[in-house]
Amino acid sequence: MLYSNLYVFLELQGVCGSFERVQGNIMDKQYIVHSSSSEKTLYFKSLTGTEKLSSPYEFEIQLLSEKRLSDPISLHNTNLTIEIKGGATSSRYLSGNIEKISYSPFHKYDDRLYLYTAIVRPNLWNLKKLLGYGIWQDKTVPEIISEVLNKAGISFTNQLIEKYRTWEYCVKHNETDFDFIHRLMEHEGIYYYFKHDMGNHTMILVDAPQSHESAPNYEKIKYINTTDTVKKRPTEYIYNWNISSITIPHTYSLDDYDFRKPRAKLYTTNQTQNSAVENSDIFIWPGHYIKSEQGQFYSRVRQQASEAKSELVDGIGNVLGMAPGHTFTLSLPHDIKGDEHNNYLIIGTHYALYDDAYPSDTVDELANDLPDGDRDKNIIRFDAIPASTPWKPSAITPWPKVMGLETAIVAGPNDKKIWTDKYGRIKVKFRWDRDDKQDDSRSCWIRVATQWAGWRYGSVCIPRVGEEVIISFVNGDPDKPLVIGSTYNDENMPPWELPQYEARVGIMSNTEGGKHDQASYLFLDDKPDNESITIHAERDMSISVEKNNDVIIHGGSCTQVDENQKNTVGGNADFTYQKDHTITIDGEDSLTVQSGRQETINGGLETKIKGGRKTKIDGKDLLTLKNGRKETISDGGLETKIKGGRKTEIEGEDSLTLKNGRKETISDGGLETKIKGGRKAEIDGGDTHKITGNLDTEISGNWAQKATGTVTLKSSGVFSVNSTLFKID
Repeated sequence: MLYSNLYVFLELQGVCGSFERVQGNIMDKQYIVHSSSSEKTLYFKSLTGTEKLSSPYEFEIQLLSEKRLSDPISLHNTNLTIEIKGGATSSRYLSGNIEKISYSPFHKYDDRLYLYTAIVRPNLWNLKKLLGYGIWQDKTVPEIISEVLNKAGISFTNQLIEKYRTWEYCVKHNETDFDFIHRLMEHEGIYYYFKHDMGNHTMILVDAPQSHESAPNYEKIKYINTTDTVKKRPTEYIYNWNISSITIPHTYSLDDYDFRKPRAKLYTTNQTQNSAVENSDIFIWPGHYIKSEQGQFYSRVRQQASEAKSELVDGIGNVLGMAPGHTFTLSLPHDIKGDEHNNYLIIGTHYALYDDAYPSDTVDELANDLPDGDRDKNIIRFDAIPASTPWKPSAITPWPKVMGLETAIVAGPNDKKIWTDKYGRIKVKFRWDRDDKQDDSRSCWIRVATQWAGWRYGSVCIPRVGEEVIISFVNGDPDKPLVIGSTYNDENMPPWELPQYEARVGIMSNTEGGKHDQASYLFLDDKPDNESITIHAERDMSISVEKNNDVIIHGGSCTQVDENQKNTVGGNADFTYQKDHTITIDGEDSLTVQSGRQETINGGLETKIKGGRKTKIDGKDLLTLKNGRKETISDGGLETKIKGGRKTEIEGEDSLTLKNGRKETISDGGLETKIKGGRKAEIDGGDTHKITGNLDTEISGNWAQKATGTVTLKSSGVFSVNSTLFKID
């Protein structure tokens, strides 16, 4: 038994030209050759080949010519159609393009004819010769397939019934157009067959049982018993009918992940009852979907593809109208019990056709299975399933796996330097993308990996337009790129000279749309004896500390503020200077203390005021001097106003020199002066005390007053002296 195992097909574009019939009495011929080439002396000898659903056909056609063809190679890519007569219809056609031609220029068939063997395939076969890359965004699979087929000039008809999801991003990655559309069709449950006409063939896209119908005049096909005599047999019939069944998996399970809904349950499963192996499960990850209803659809497709193989019919006959994609009803003779109304879908055929005038060894081998007396008949083997069973293609075309990393250039609108979305995703221009567009239209939004990513915390660094980034692919899927880093190139060099600063570690940003030196940066220099950390903010710098901020500087510290500075301390502020403290203020100094202020000076305090000084104290003022204090007011006066009390304690000497007058006004409270040591006051002018209340002076020791002039004591009331001894010299 000879079968041609064909799983691939090319598109071969036909050469324009009129179809010419070969010489001879064509009215007596069952098979007529029609060619679009300039060769007109071709005769049909035989045809063998296989045609089945969702697969390209391949026909090996033997042709004869009375003369040697002048240029057999010119037959490449030209259309060759075999017109078949003698069936239930006036003519049936098998049409395709010549993909290969072979012949012997030194040997003649039957010593008078040259023999040529042509391999004929559909023009879809040419898609196998288109290997490369491509990007589709926001399109359904039928739309993508239509675009690919139209671009290749392939005639097709869309008879799809299902509604298909829109793919946000779909990539053809290092694969042929043929493999690309086939893996998509297998994934979505779309399949096809071919309709043959004079000079052309059409690809029919289908996805459901109701998309199929019987071939004209072949609604019913008879089955005959091989014991019947030749006279009782119809012209076309089936004489061999076998039913087979196989076990299939019980469950098909799929799962996937969508980062936009990380907690979504996308696991789906579909089960079958017929011919299923108990507890068997086919689990597919990833399922290539982002919604649970999509996963349910795809698991059903896989289940239906499996169930379509669970019950198969294979048969043999000479029915010329049998073709994949068509249905028929089996008609049984009256002496055979069975359901003749069973409707079947033909899923594959194998043709073995030959002209009686030119015997074929290949067909003779197949003819051994024919009923007695039918060795001159043509042979068509076929496979079929119940027409009510949905047929789906098996997922035999591998999904491409990107095994390594790629680099790409960050892309965006022409007026943007940074282009991102709420997830921090970017768009890129892949190296393999040959489209002339350089904007963001050639890529989906691509996630950017980071060192840390949590809920409203982590690290963010958005690659900018024009930068070169490194792309990985989740599960190796070209539809799921992931940016994992950036790299420098000759147009984008490192921020500092290398290898000059090879020991420097850090990060340097750049003002959006700014020049190179408009940057903020953090440098860590590990060069020996020059270890340092450098921080620069191109504009503002904000530091927020929720609790404590401890800074220890073992060397010096220098702070330069070119404009204003404001420090706010919510609690206490303690400053300790273990050595000298110098403050120089070129302008005014304003100090506001809302509550009390206490100053402790263990050493001396020297204050020099060239201008005026005014001190206003609403509350108490406590000044404690353990050692001396010296105040010099050279030109202006000193005015002190105290509304409340004032207390002065001097443990050492207190010297006050006034070149001009001194005036003290205590309006409300008293004045208390405690002097543990001596007090000396020298007044070059007069000293006047005016006391509106009482004056009480208490002296624990002696009291002496000397006057070089007159002493006058005057009282408007009683003048009383109380003493144990009163002496006047």
